Amino acid sequence: MLPAVADAAWPGFAGVRLPEPLRRPRRLPRPVSPTLLAALVAGLDALAVILSGVILQYVPLERGSPSPQLVAFFAALTISLAGFGGGYAHAALFGGRRAISAAFGALVMGGSGLAAAALVLGAPVTFRPGAALLWLGLAAPMLLAGRLGSAAAFRAMPQVTRQRAVLVGNGPQAARFAASIAGRHDQGVALLGLVDNDASAAVGSGGLAYLGPVTALDGMIRRGEVDQVILCMPWAEERRVRDMQALLADYPVDVCLAPDLLAYRHNAAEAPRLLRLADRPIRGWAAVVKVIEDYALALGALAIAAVPMALIALAVRLDSPGPALFRQKRTGFNNRDFYVLRSRTMYHDAADHSVRQQVMAGDPRVTRVGAILRRTSLDELPQIFNVLRGEMSFIGPRPHAPGTRAGGRPFEEVMARHAARHRVKPGLTGLAQVRGWRGPTETEDKLIRRVESDLEYIETWSPWLDLVILVRTLLAVARMRNAC
Repeated sequence: MLPAVADAAWPGFAGVRLPEPLRRPRRLPRPVSPTLLAALVAGLDALAVILSGVILQYVPLERGSPSPQLVAFFAALTISLAGFGGGYAHAALFGGRRAISAAFGALVMGGSGLAAAALVLGAPVTFRPGAALLWLGLAAPMLLAGRLGSAAAFRAMPQVTRQRAVLVGNGPQAARFAASIAGRHDQGVALLGLVDNDASAAVGSGGLAYLGPVTALDGMIRRGEVDQVILCMPWAEERRVRDMQALLADYPVDVCLAPDLLAYRHNAAEAPRLLRLADRPIRGWAAVVKVIEDYALALGALAIAAVPMALIALAVRLDSPGPALFRQKRTGFNNRDFYVLRSRTMYHDAADHSVRQQVMAGDPRVTRVGAILRRTSLDELPQIFNVLRGEMSFIGPRPHAPGTRAGGRPFEEVMARHAARHRVKPGLTGLAQVRGWRGPTETEDKLIRRVESDLEYIETWSPWLDLVILVRTLLAVARMRNAC
């Protein structure tokens, strides 16, 4: 857990009375996803190319205007090149010379590439390469207007466009970093304040709000108040940096390292460049793909399973008294609890909401219909609604109930990185399940194998991996082997 290790990272912290926060930290609303902001700017860039191509249709050219296919290709090529050049990095969305250079460079490279291709492939008979210069001349001001307009809009709404960041480290280092980005428009972070176990960190921090010891980060991250943690400490203190990196490895936040003090003297005119130590898993465009995948699969599954779920609910009610659905508290994304839905498989008066005793084969608490549902995994179908509510993914680590034990010990004691599973949303099925690591955890080894598979899934996620897990799950269900 964060508190124990955090204290160990600063031996001098023992016995020091920490001051109260110097002022109430700002509680900013959850910002819009950087991916959505980047998609908006990319759309404006593409629109500039497309509109200029449409205008070109009305300009009398000797050998014709660009075809719609060519216009679409040029737009896609421009935003692709801009993306490779860092034009859609979060900080670049707020303006700055590098952002404009990346966008214009992509436009020029794309136009030059089309002109060269026209010469090589003989396309001048339908579209003269010289027309590419006119196209660039029309697209450039539109692209510039879109970039400047979107950057101004984002800067005008800092509370919903900038990533919320907390600084960790000593006062002077943090103060220097904060001062270096103060007043700069090309920064995508909003500083909430400073945390440090050293009580003197509040002194000389340049007016930054002191948020308390490092242990305060745990609650802030769990409440969803932090998007990024920036380590502001001398690079020579390698042990401190590594300790903090290890502490934050199991949290769904980006971890960056600020430049050392010497770097500010040599690059005083430039914005400090952060060294990324760890990124949130399944982020950026991957997160967009994952969300689309979740809702597409959930809606498709609901269309297929709506009638079977109604029949299952009727069978459960006829088999034994009690409700058709069973709600149980589980730990989900970012260690937040939620209630998972499933068809009731146990007698109502024997319901075990706190999982004091895991269900074993031949458990007398399980009803006749419940035994069939558990064997076929059909009792998990109501979790489709958990996916549609945004509490779960269709595929991901299965959610565990708080207090569940393996070999008589709580999961957290058996495996230190158990909480790292919560960096992504839990799923209906996952890699551990299709590998056979599902069901009661009578031994610690079963839990270890399950968590190892879950962490492997998080680190190696891809749409292809989700497809493989989905197919293997369907095959397991068809064979009456529980894989959910």
